[in-house]
Amino acid sequence: MKISFLIGAHEHFKATLPEADGERQAIVGIHNEVLKISQSYGIKANINNPYSDITTEELLAKWDKVKMLVPQRDGSLQEELARQHGNERLRRQFAAQANLIGPWIQTRVEEIGRCALEMGVTLEDQMTNLKQIEHVIVGYKPNVDKLEGEHQLIQESLVFDNKHTSYTMEHIRVGWELLLTTIARTINEI
Repeated sequence: MKISFLIGAHEHFKATLPEADGERQAIVGIHNEVLKISQSYGIKANINNPYSDITTEELLAKWDKVKMLVPQRDGSLQEELARQHGNERLRRQFAAQANLIGPWIQTRVEEIGRCALEMGVTLEDQMTNLKQIEHVIVGYKPNVDKLEGEHQLIQESLVFDNKHTSYTMEHIRVGWELLLTTIARTINEI
């Protein structure tokens, strides 16, 4: 995850802060020493650094801003990490169900085809077998509905990819409709 890289970079940045603070204190110390010398000799205290456009006051203001922004950045990175972990959990939950439902649908479609093409079986037995399959299919609907709920959560979280499954909700919906159509058509034909 890219967020782990960003967190690592931020931690590295935070590790450099004590050294930067030491440099800031040294600059402030030099500035104060120059002020003290100019006051003791009665020199006009118009201190301009010809090597930098940044004044000591600006340096102190920027340092205070950094000290304020570092914890905010920590919080933002941790929130994003938690969001990404939540999204990954949603992906895995959806994939676990989809990877069961997709093959289940395909197996039922094949089962209907085998049942419809059975030779040496009476029409009544075929009809009984198909009705049993239809009963199993109807009983499986809550699993598809649960997957729809997982899909809704994924959509609300704006997660559009899932490396844990090759099944999409659209694929499952089309397969489910095909299954319902196939069982109904096959029963009507017999």
